[in-house]
Amino acid sequence: ISKKSMYTVLQPRLDVLLFEIVFPLMCFNDDDQKLWDEDPHEYVRKGYDIIEDLYSPRTASVDFVSELVRKRREDNFHKFIQFIVEILKRYDEAPVEYKSYRQKDGALLAIGTLCDKLKQTEPYKSELERMLVQHVFPEFGSPVGHLRAKAAWVAGQYAHISFSDQNNFRKALQCVVCGMRDPELPVRIDSVFALRSFIEACKDLDEIRPLLPPLLDEFFKLMNEVENEDLVFTLETIVDKFGEEMAPYALGLCQNLAAAFWRCMNTADADDEADDPSSLAAVGCLRAISTILESVSSLPQLFVQIEPTLLPIMRSMLTTDGQ
Repeated sequence: ISKKSMYTVLQPRLDVLLFEIVFPLMCFNDDDQKLWDEDPHEYVRKGYDIIEDLYSPRTASVDFVSELVRKRREDNFHKFIQFIVEILKRYDEAPVEYKSYRQKDGALLAIGTLCDKLKQTEPYKSELERMLVQHVFPEFGSPVGHLRAKAAWVAGQYAHISFSDQNNFRKALQCVVCGMRDPELPVRIDSVFALRSFIEACKDLDEIRPLLPPLLDEFFKLMNEVENEDLVFTLETIVDKFGEEMAPYALGLCQNLAAAFWRCMNTADADDEADDPSSLAAVGCLRAISTILESVSSLPQLFVQIEPTLLPIMRSMLTTDGQ
């Protein structure tokens, strides 16, 4: 794409390549559905594994589109977005039994992938909030799990835009929080990751403050199910945002993170691979504990309560007893 001579050869066939080969690879497929149904934990792992991305046709397709609109924007950006708009329009107009859920999934993946470009380019920039309300928010209630997951992911990609109606921001936040209680594991995971963006973007913490206790409960249920470093990133964002307000939860958070740390370490020891996801998640747990301790550093009385939970970890990590 970046070489003019190659692009000149490719250009006459580019529409066929883009719309009939690349875009279908971006859509949810039979293999995805099989893995989603039979092994949702593996579905989640593959979705967030950078090594898997190296061999993924979907990731290659997404990278191709991203590079195309970056290097050859004049010829292709508007054309590709119009193609996506047509897919969304056909989906909205189709009767329920004829809706192409998988094409909608691919369209939402494209919208989320191109978020940086869309946020900077008119006329799309001024239409983003309406796009979310019309095409993304309804999928939080979709009967299809992978669309609920994709809605959460796309909402997270656009959490930082300037909402003209704050009710739309609140609705998206509430939908993402509700997604953490979804019966499907991949939806819960994507909702947690989206939540981080909303917490970072939230200007009025009163929007989130009442949700904290149930939100943290759901959070640790997920940590018991999945060993993923990105889960801990979201928790760190919450702690950073609320600071000393986390004091009532500090002991419970440290206990849950310590338990998650030991689970990750046991898994890592069993796998015997230094760079496996469990090892990374264990490091994330320690980092989150450190963030919590910093947030309550002016409340030394809490440290006495937390010490019995953390001393075994320190003994294991810092002495020969842990070897």
